[in-house]
Amino acid sequence: MFLPAPWVDAFARWKSANSWRSMALLPSLSISVTESVRSAEYVPASRLKALKTDGSSETETLSLPLSIAGNTPPNSTIPATTTTEMPKKPRQKLHIPLNCTFGTGIHLTCPANYYPTSFPSQDDQDNDHPPPTTCPDYFRWIHEDLRPWKETGITRDMVESAWIESNFRVVILDGRVYMERHRKGHTSRELFTMWGILQLLRRYPGKLPDLDLMFSIADQSSIKSVDYSGPNATAPPPLFRYCGTDETLEIVFPDWSFWGWAELNIKRWEGFLEDLKGRDKRWMDKEAYAHWKGSPLSRDRRDLLKCNISDKQDWGARLYTLDWGKEIQEGFKQTDLASQCTHRYKIYVEGRGWSVSEKYILACNSVTLLVKPRYYDFFTRGLMPMHHYWPINKDDECRSIKFAVEWGNTHEQEKEVVVLFSLLAPSLLEMKSLHVPSLQAQDIVKAASDFVHEDLKMDYVYDYMFHLLSEYAKLMRYKPTIPKKAWEICSEVLACKATELHNKFLMESMVKGPTDVRPCNMPPPYDPRAFRTLLRSKANSVSLVELTDFQFPAKMKWPMPSGWQFIVYGSFVVALVCIVHSIDEIRFESLFKLDRIPFHQSIREAILGNTPPNSTIFLATTTTEIPKKPQHKIQFPLNCTFGINLTCPANYYPTSFPSQDDQDSPSTTTTCPDYFRWIYEDLRPWKETGITREMVEERASVESNFRLVILNGRAYIEKYRKGFETRDLFTQWGILQLLRRYPGKLPDLDLVFSVSDKPVIKSADYSTGPNAPAPPPLFRYCGTDDTLSIVFPDWSFWGWAEVNIKPWERMLEELKQGDKRWMDKEAHAHWKGTPLSRNRRDLLKCNISDKEDWGARLYTLDWKKERQEGFKQSNLASQCMHRYKIYLEGFGWSVSEKYILACNSVTLLVKPRYYDFFTRGLMPMHHYWPIKEYDQCRSIKFAVEWGNNHEQEAQDIVEAASDFIHEDLKMDYVYDYMFHVLREYAKLLRYKPTIPERAIEICSETLACPAVGLHNAFMMESMVKGPTDMSPCNMPPPYDPHAFRTLLRSKANSVSLVELWEQRYWENQTKHN
Repeated sequence: MFLPAPWVDAFARWKSANSWRSMALLPSLSISVTESVRSAEYVPASRLKALKTDGSSETETLSLPLSIAGNTPPNSTIPATTTTEMPKKPRQKLHIPLNCTFGTGIHLTCPANYYPTSFPSQDDQDNDHPPPTTCPDYFRWIHEDLRPWKETGITRDMVESAWIESNFRVVILDGRVYMERHRKGHTSRELFTMWGILQLLRRYPGKLPDLDLMFSIADQSSIKSVDYSGPNATAPPPLFRYCGTDETLEIVFPDWSFWGWAELNIKRWEGFLEDLKGRDKRWMDKEAYAHWKGSPLSRDRRDLLKCNISDKQDWGARLYTLDWGKEIQEGFKQTDLASQCTHRYKIYVEGRGWSVSEKYILACNSVTLLVKPRYYDFFTRGLMPMHHYWPINKDDECRSIKFAVEWGNTHEQEKEVVVLFSLLAPSLLEMKSLHVPSLQAQDIVKAASDFVHEDLKMDYVYDYMFHLLSEYAKLMRYKPTIPKKAWEICSEVLACKATELHNKFLMESMVKGPTDVRPCNMPPPYDPRAFRTLLRSKANSVSLVELTDFQFPAKMKWPMPSGWQFIVYGSFVVALVCIVHSIDEIRFESLFKLDRIPFHQSIREAILGNTPPNSTIFLATTTTEIPKKPQHKIQFPLNCTFGINLTCPANYYPTSFPSQDDQDSPSTTTTCPDYFRWIYEDLRPWKETGITREMVEERASVESNFRLVILNGRAYIEKYRKGFETRDLFTQWGILQLLRRYPGKLPDLDLVFSVSDKPVIKSADYSTGPNAPAPPPLFRYCGTDDTLSIVFPDWSFWGWAEVNIKPWERMLEELKQGDKRWMDKEAHAHWKGTPLSRNRRDLLKCNISDKEDWGARLYTLDWKKERQEGFKQSNLASQCMHRYKIYLEGFGWSVSEKYILACNSVTLLVKPRYYDFFTRGLMPMHHYWPIKEYDQCRSIKFAVEWGNNHEQEAQDIVEAASDFIHEDLKMDYVYDYMFHVLREYAKLLRYKPTIPERAIEICSETLACPAVGLHNAFMMESMVKGPTDMSPCNMPPPYDPHAFRTLLRSKANSVSLVELWEQRYWENQTKHN
């Protein structure tokens, strides 16, 4: 670096009269050489060392005052207020050049202090420096790759057992690297992989722990998970490599080409991205075809070549073969990757094994058409189908490519998608919580480009390496030592003796010195629910694309069809556009026979992905079981000497009670089930405004049945109107039991409650613009997508005396005792209920008759007669005798869904309008089977036939629902949900609650002591005896917008997939009949 001599002298004079920090008083300008100073005398930048303020030998970036640079008159007075903040501390430019003087020829050795083994980061020296970022989400797969050793740890024997599969062994001790070679690898993979590790140490000296690992550079995975599964299985050997599969266990590491692939003239990753930026075209200006160029040595690639343009057919693909031997001889004239981004669509297909090329294709600013791969590398698991790429059906590549190209070239205007939605799926558009995105080809291009240029920049590649090695080292159960045949390597050992070609690539990718920022912050591991949702979302999207793809002929024309064709074609476009994320393929041809529907390869993998058997994925719906702890034997029996007079004892139970957690218990509270996150969604309308007294009282007497105030742990009720039967009584009883369970833990609050079956606060009335009023906050048992309700557990959890339905805990015990194995149940669908509503009368048309058997056995129920005869026909525990149970709403919401889900049968859920507090945590095809509302008979018939032909898969649904009911909906969690929704609600109150004038105090005595018959019996049975010694479960965080949209999409996709299956089944039946 050279600067004009006058500038250096001027700066020296100015510096002698001013301190370095006084530069904060002047605007500053980074020096650059311009035309006006080219004739000036230049001096080496080394002369600037005399100007240093701290005596260090490192150079710093200098900024000169504008008056020195000539833009301000020298005598001008510049007030101190022209700059408002201190300049940031200049980053240290510590560079560590190579030192090739240590040894000669092949005997190069590493300098004793070839770079520091520790280096303070800017974050350690400057609190004003911005904190490190959060790593991209695909970093979470580090936890999954290392999961096989989570319990056992990693021993020396495990590591050494990987010797037969590895190419070399790496040991890092005290920041220095030692390598033991086992076998030579292909080309320079080994060299550049080791070079990458060494650059990581130059970037973060002293930050990597000691470790010992084996590395394979082969393209094909070898550690089969099936060999290490089972109760007595041994832990697998930990082996690092560039790729993995769903059937093998690998620790996936960034591949060598990020630092360059010298043999093929592929530049380092940063250089490639820079080169591409300057040469890429707009997507619309590219050729409107799919492009692929590569070596056709594998069968998959030879099959792809059949899709090339010919005299007979144009599949929309332009495919070229490549001879790497010839390219090397001719100087790589046809293989410049940056020059191959001239088409709107780029095809990725694997060769004989994993291929390094996917990242280059994704970077091309084209739509990536991804032929279903077997292998993944470290970042590709962060890609979402229909968001970052378009999935191609491997078994029907030509038509799949044709469909993708035609779709992309047609979908350039958002309005086409919106028109289809408005005509074919208006119900989706009406759902306030479901955002249906329009999808365009350029959206996919942009998402992939953003991923590659942001989430896959070299900063994050190094950070992935850092975190993977750090997490791996945490699992080691021994102190690494230097192997006997190992030698020390460093940048000098690799670069100084490298060939000219290799040396060029090494020098371009060398890290010059330590960075002054810390690695990004690792995101937490996937919780089981989020992991299943992610995999399911990927699987459903791919399946829908493939099914939609199948509906269109190879020579389709995209201009709008008319008549019935519009409906048929359009319905599949809707199913496709509804999704933005996806995985795994469903083979469509297997749908032609019902008994061959590939559930195991579709829905089960949609839930599990193709996860190795040895991987731990908790399909049980609960996060963790509430640990059992010794209960305090403190109980508070009723004191009915007060209750007879309907008054509460002065100290009928304490208003505070120390929990076991407050007394240094070794146990910790659990995280609440995931459906608790809907509490934040229910309360979102008041997040900004808070809740005022006026809001609570606005429609209190009009819409609600009672008002509840809790002050200092005591409850007060103001009644507005009597509820149906004893709903209000048992709801208040439940709240009082919550106060007995957690005395002193609930804050003061004031709310109104409705016990009706139909929500009434319409969201449309409170969403007309920025000045729209906040809605009245109203608690009730259910909600809908077009209303605003704060959903609360219903009264029946404490018993429904009028119809002899016992409290929830006892009901679950009876169901467990009287239940049959699923295989021993009647192979039909069962429903029993009151057919007063139109949709229930429609259901009865699906009953067995002389003309048709829809697989359903349906019965009506007369509750009046049941009461008279002692409930002989309505015992819920005795109604679980069929493999399938149908849930169908009546005039409004129905309380029965939880009992049907608890039946150990496949729940056939006729599309509901209403939800209650827990049902939003249910996933179609995981906890239940969705039934179409307007074609119930055929939908039920298909579900029953499918389940009877896929018995294991049907039982998986049964088990998931049973786990959800018995674990996530146990009474512990019902009380915790009540606790959290009331506490979060109280946080929003903007006033101090007071006791209403007409309110009366209630307690367990005032409700239970006057009660008789079943009312008293159920209250006594469900009464909380005294305070628990457990704290409530920990609330999970709110949904972030992306996760929320993914959840809603995943549900919609699963339902759409079943409907497509049904359609193909009935079309096939019609064809054969």
